[in-house]
Amino acid sequence: MLRLLLISCFFIFYCTFFTNAQVSNERSYKKLVGEEIITIDTLAIYPNSFIVLIGKDTLDSKKYSLSFGSNKFRLYETQKDTLIFHYKVLPFNFQKTNQLRDSKIVFNSKNDEREKFKIPASYSVQDIFGGNELSKSGSISRGVSFGNNQDLGINSNLNLELSGDLSPNLKLLAAVSDANLPIQPDGNTNKLQEFDQVFIQVYNDKFKLIAGDFWISKPQGYFLNYKKRGQGLTGDYSWLTKNQNQWKSQASAALSKGKFNRQIIQGIEANQGPYRLTGAENEPFIVILSGTERVYIDGKLLQRGQELDYTIDYNTSELIFTARNQITKDIRIVVEFQYSDQNYARSLFQSSLSYKSKNMQFWVNAYSEQDAKNQALQQTLSGDQKFYLSQIGDNLDLARISSIDSVGYLENQVLYKMLDSLSYDSVLVFSNDATLAVFRATFQFVGANKGNYILSSYSALGKVFKWVAPIAGIPQGDHTPSRLIITPKQKQVVSSGFSAKLGKRFFMESESALSTNDLNTFSKFGSSDNNGFAQKFKGIYSLPFGLDTIKKWKFEASGDVEYLTTNFSPIEQYRSVEFDRDWNTRNKGYNGDQLATALGTHLSHQDFGKINLEGQYFSIGNDYAGNRVATNGTWQQNGWKIQWDGSALKSESNSKNTFVRHRAAISKDVKWLTIGFKDDHEKNIFSDTNKLVLKNSYQFFDYQFFISNRDSSKVNYKLFWRERFDQRGDSLQLTDVAKAKTIGAELKLSEFKNQRLSILSAYRSLAILDSVLLPQTPENSFVGRIEYDATFWKSALTLNSFYEIGSGLEQKREFLYLKVNDGQGIYAWVDYNADGIKDLNEFEVAQFIDQASYIRVFTPSSEYIKTYSNELNQSLFWRPERIWEKKKGALKFLNLFSDQARLRITKKVNEFDARVIFNPFASDIDLPNLVSTNTSIRNTLFFNRLSRVFSAEITSETSKSKTLLTSGFDSKQNQFNQALIRWNITTTLSLELSALKGVKKSLADYVIGRNYAYGTESFAGKIIFQKSSNFRISLQTRAADKINDLLLGGEKCLTREIGGTLKYNQTEKGSFQSEFKVLTMKYSGNPNSAIGFELLESLQPGLNYTWTCTYQRTLSQNLQLSINYLGRKSEVLRTIHSGSMELRAYF
Repeated sequence: MLRLLLISCFFIFYCTFFTNAQVSNERSYKKLVGEEIITIDTLAIYPNSFIVLIGKDTLDSKKYSLSFGSNKFRLYETQKDTLIFHYKVLPFNFQKTNQLRDSKIVFNSKNDEREKFKIPASYSVQDIFGGNELSKSGSISRGVSFGNNQDLGINSNLNLELSGDLSPNLKLLAAVSDANLPIQPDGNTNKLQEFDQVFIQVYNDKFKLIAGDFWISKPQGYFLNYKKRGQGLTGDYSWLTKNQNQWKSQASAALSKGKFNRQIIQGIEANQGPYRLTGAENEPFIVILSGTERVYIDGKLLQRGQELDYTIDYNTSELIFTARNQITKDIRIVVEFQYSDQNYARSLFQSSLSYKSKNMQFWVNAYSEQDAKNQALQQTLSGDQKFYLSQIGDNLDLARISSIDSVGYLENQVLYKMLDSLSYDSVLVFSNDATLAVFRATFQFVGANKGNYILSSYSALGKVFKWVAPIAGIPQGDHTPSRLIITPKQKQVVSSGFSAKLGKRFFMESESALSTNDLNTFSKFGSSDNNGFAQKFKGIYSLPFGLDTIKKWKFEASGDVEYLTTNFSPIEQYRSVEFDRDWNTRNKGYNGDQLATALGTHLSHQDFGKINLEGQYFSIGNDYAGNRVATNGTWQQNGWKIQWDGSALKSESNSKNTFVRHRAAISKDVKWLTIGFKDDHEKNIFSDTNKLVLKNSYQFFDYQFFISNRDSSKVNYKLFWRERFDQRGDSLQLTDVAKAKTIGAELKLSEFKNQRLSILSAYRSLAILDSVLLPQTPENSFVGRIEYDATFWKSALTLNSFYEIGSGLEQKREFLYLKVNDGQGIYAWVDYNADGIKDLNEFEVAQFIDQASYIRVFTPSSEYIKTYSNELNQSLFWRPERIWEKKKGALKFLNLFSDQARLRITKKVNEFDARVIFNPFASDIDLPNLVSTNTSIRNTLFFNRLSRVFSAEITSETSKSKTLLTSGFDSKQNQFNQALIRWNITTTLSLELSALKGVKKSLADYVIGRNYAYGTESFAGKIIFQKSSNFRISLQTRAADKINDLLLGGEKCLTREIGGTLKYNQTEKGSFQSEFKVLTMKYSGNPNSAIGFELLESLQPGLNYTWTCTYQRTLSQNLQLSINYLGRKSEVLRTIHSGSMELRAYF
């Protein structure tokens, strides 16, 4: 039927065309397009006729998409200029049905004869990906780069996304890529962009099969708890019995992508972060797997995101808290996460089976994760080392060996030679001698006077260590050439359980679990403690009651018993996050079988709330026993709201303990206000047999008064006053040690239609009353945040603002340069002193692709300094044409001016100065108290921006960066003003003029020869001749004068440039572009220096030539060939040639 309609449409079209030849089907119009999707035309567009122009240039078809069925146009990259659309239309809308007769006249839908008159829908060509049933996008490319100043390089890339139906009852979802990304996404948003997920998923309503990257989460049950990322195969299948009872099964076999760790951090006063996360084996520098972290503050789970509670840098494993959570010395932080562990290839196997009926459930789960001991990845183990590990059992402290390795001479690595010094043999000395420097070593910090090496210097390839002789047999260093061998491990848990409803009132649940935890699979010694057992039983009796037929009251009685043998080891923590703190067992090292019991009653009302009361017992072998009474609940009635959570614990271990705590909140609604009070109190007394108060005893009382408005969707505000009193034990009694006061306010305003305002601030003052019992300095801290988004006058003015202030730490960083394939890096090595050694001051940003052979990698350190931070993000866009386009007089003239401004400022200072801390613009890189900054400010004023004849713009831009290094600072600043004029003199001839004036600075105190501050002035002009959209030729010239500061050398460079550019396009076939430049440079100074490289733009004094040629050819509908050639020549250097060729297929 569809084909019949199409043929009819084309037939009528041609008839109409030949009988009405005077009516043109060509269309052309211009429009400023943003990110929205627009409809080009209501009639069908002839595909081969559609062209988009920017001025006189054809817009690359990769930068937009057009659906020829619906005529929906979408721009991938926002363009500053107006777009011009040229196309031809057919006099029909293919979105609508066009027919001369009702199909029911030809056949009856209930009649078997209908098939005789219909063209089968199966008459279509299917491709290898399933034709129209699958949605596909992506590309595959293969390329090669070459040149006489670089090695041959080969690159490839594959990105493919598929989704759709394989069959009527089978769907496919796939993301395939050959990219190996060693980094994790940014952790500053609530939702992550997981660009490293590669998988193929086949599924329907009953089953799902995934090959590739996937997540597996906690199955049904109590003891087995995990959330893992794997790479392999996983499948799910579920089905219903005749009685509608449900079975579910899951099985997985994969390489585990991470290892679990749980880290407890005590907050630091006035420190929002960063807080460094470390590995389960005390690895200092790890990479967190994105999305695996769970962050708690005082037992409360937080949300990730700059606008929420915290941000995390997964690549450096650093955690920073936002102004929503003011971090103090009293804050308890618990982080559970997985990190990338590349010591061994690690496999995981998981399976689960569950059954669910109306009154009963049962489940069986199994999980196994193990290191492949004979597949070490980031560590190399010899046969002797493996034998040594087989003899130490589970005593992992003995798994330490020398890190000195004879590897031969290797370029681009820090190497040492071996010497004898003062009767000490095997002394490592840094060397670049290819005949002697054959030893490589990693050095570990062991503490002062515990090692024989110290950090000597930094090179472009890493740290360099130096041997120091012992004095009187006492080591004088703090590092040693050794490494801790990470032993291969295995962890397994099998669990089985059931739950059942016994009548209407009683519910019971039971689960058993077995675990295996082998800390060293190389060794058979010490395996007697590998296995453990756990048992859980729970019963609940419930009784609804009430005076009416709807029983709103409910009474429950419950009992719990949990038993663990000494060696039971779960995969991840399954108890509440503060279970060990509730029982005072955190970090105490108690050992033995564990028994936990509880008896409780629970009373609830559907309208008012609930009340819970429990009696609990917990013991760990003979080391610990405790009894605890706990109550919690919420109640809301007649405008009153009460919440509480309290407990009283008595326990005995090596000391006696009484732990009483409660948290409560009470509030009352008074008209439009809510008035409330909160308090948090703990009294934790440890005493010995003489009833003396031990020094680890403490007490605090934290209370808060607040006033807020009642629930509102438009306006929310809150004011609070908070005080906290701390006491510590002094062997006799509890003594006052600290007092803190906090005042804060919150405001959220969305009352106006196009505006949103959010303000949050808190000021805290900490006074120390006893510095002996509490070795802490007094501190005043402030956190604040302002967010404001608004649009005015039909979005003619758009404004977005974010401002935040706080305090924390700044890490001292180190960096080194790594060699990569030629043309795939960012930096070039310029051997300024011709000694063949890659010094830190000899790397520059490459100006030409054949020079780009290195990347710079920042490596974290363990050194931090205290800072005060400030961040400001601001964007403003003024588009008057949205309101004044049809105005006259002065408004019509003002309509010609538009403006776009963006700024982002982050800075940290190390001194408390309100004028600097609160002012984000006080960020000059030479300020002595400025520790780090990253500033980008750009404003562009447009005149007649939408005109095709004449337009102008003035841009002012400032960028600053300052990085704190272990050896000093690295600072850069670039500030310039630029004016640009575009004038289309005729339809074929146009002129572009630009002028620039600015200053560029570089300051580095960790090396010599990299300090400069030069001013630059330049003028450029371009004449463009474009007869059609297919051909364009231009001539350009540039004059630039650059002068360095006299105090820093006074070097001068006068550059004069002339050149030409040719562009030729063949619609749907390809394009060719070439450029040739001649540059003369008069330079006074040493060209073989950092300032010389900068001023000369990587060229040489005198006459220079540069040229480029680019050819793109569309070989078929989905196949494209690209060829690039670049060259340059100077008076003193040979001609440099470089090129690349790439073939890309689009899906």
